[in-house]
Amino acid sequence: MEAARQLHKDRIEAALVLLERVLNGLITSRSALVAELQEVYREKGVEPLRGLSKEGIYDKEIATVYLVGIYGAGVLAAGDYDDIFYIENRAVEAVEIIRNVGEVLPAELKEALARKTEEVKGKSAEDRVFRVLRLVFTGAVLGYYPEMLLTKALKIYETVYPQLSERLVNYAAFYSAYKIAEDIALGRIRSAENLKIMKYTYCLRMGFQKCKPSDRLIAEVALHIYKVDKSLLSKLFARGVLPKIG
Repeated sequence: MEAARQLHKDRIEAALVLLERVLNGLITSRSALVAELQEVYREKGVEPLRGLSKEGIYDKEIATVYLVGIYGAGVLAAGDYDDIFYIENRAVEAVEIIRNVGEVLPAELKEALARKTEEVKGKSAEDRVFRVLRLVFTGAVLGYYPEMLLTKALKIYETVYPQLSERLVNYAAFYSAYKIAEDIALGRIRSAENLKIMKYTYCLRMGFQKCKPSDRLIAEVALHIYKVDKSLLSKLFARGVLPKIG
């Protein structure tokens, strides 16, 4: 896990810079944090955690600053700086409900989770659910949350919001793409055959059928998020899959 976290060293350092500005009162609103996050990431050459879409991605990346503040630096607690972290503060309360679910989802916890999720700011129920999942996904990628918490969150939300089932499976694929790209960056995947095996392995680990991520998504994450050399990726992926640099 320490080796994996090293891959995010620049991201975590950027979050610490931003947290210092929040704590010193230099950043007092979410919009100001988004603007400064964008600038600091540009200076450090860091891409937000994303897939193929970049829509609203810097606002979603605030989850990184929040989690580094709580688990990395220990300078934040859930509920702090609500003028800035109002989405994450509600989302983390939903995550705590998910943590407390046992083998069976009782009706009262199902209702409590739906109510708490509704408190998260978003244009729709789908938006709100995926803001909660963004927090868990970010925590799992950075090593602050166990992977099984994300799997659990996806399964529980599939029960609470069955109409989002397909999107939730796609999110499992999104996370799998990150873990496979991470394995490539750490030198654990060295051949196209190995890559193929790992795509099925992560599907099994996540407990979802048909959650196999596309080569294009894995390559995008490996190249832009984990900065894997394009010459290495060309050995793993078919021609035409690799994204452009820049």
